Amino acid sequence: MSMMQTIMRRLVTLTVKSQLNPRVTVATQRKRLDLLRFTPMPGGIKERSTELAGIDTRQLTPTPCYGAILYLHGGAYCTGSPDSHREMVARIARTTEREAFILHYRLAPEHPYPAALDDAMAAYTDLLSRHQDIVLVGDSAGGGLAMALAERISQTDYAQPNAMVLLSPWCDLTCSGPTMESNRRIDPMLHPDWLTSSAAMYAAESAKDEPGISPLFGDMSGYPRTLIQVGSDEILLSDATRAEAAMKEAGVDVTLQVSEGMWHVFQFHAAILKSSKKAVYKIGNFLRS
Repeated sequence: MSMMQTIMRRLVTLTVKSQLNPRVTVATQRKRLDLLRFTPMPGGIKERSTELAGIDTRQLTPTPCYGAILYLHGGAYCTGSPDSHREMVARIARTTEREAFILHYRLAPEHPYPAALDDAMAAYTDLLSRHQDIVLVGDSAGGGLAMALAERISQTDYAQPNAMVLLSPWCDLTCSGPTMESNRRIDPMLHPDWLTSSAAMYAAESAKDEPGISPLFGDMSGYPRTLIQVGSDEILLSDATRAEAAMKEAGVDVTLQVSEGMWHVFQFHAAILKSSKKAVYKIGNFLRS
């Protein structure tokens, strides 16, 4: 592990893991995570506010631009926003040469399931009026939301997304994956208690294993080709590996990339860490292939 990786790992523990705690109020988590910045915005990106289906959305447009990304941010369905994710998504947009739309979907506990999924579906259908070449990208809870959205789209007559990219997807809100325990001590960012607390707020009166909430248990046969990236040291590693196995069983063209020694959504650090920058380049290569 490089010195810079060691420093960043410690910084993540001190600044992020301390906030992702059920003892910290959701309002405080949202405020602090939106203000957290590791790196500046990359150059060559035009940023503006827009709407998709009447939902506030951040639009990030690189030059050149050949298609669109509907980006669903993470935050355990209770935190996160276009502000918290704009820098990472801007780097993905620039590398993939696609304009990205970061959807400010409704959050729990104020708006439990299916609010986020309904917003994502409405935004996707609206984006189809602007772009025919759309890729779904999501991290953490946003990765699970992208999977649930892909299943819902496959049950309609709408044009399907051309691909899907999942960064450390949280796709099992029953939190039953084996690495929830086996990686508990080495994960520098997430704690199982925060995820179980957030899952309860998002699911509310619904069963946590309902496919719209935990798409790991859904029908993946209609998914587009998919890239999954995950760190070896995170408690959600087994969500990613089980998702890959289920997609393969469903006949999906899926690629899993596990980055050794890395943590949850490590792509945030692409301006600093070689492993993170390499992962973002791999997303570009995947979408251009």
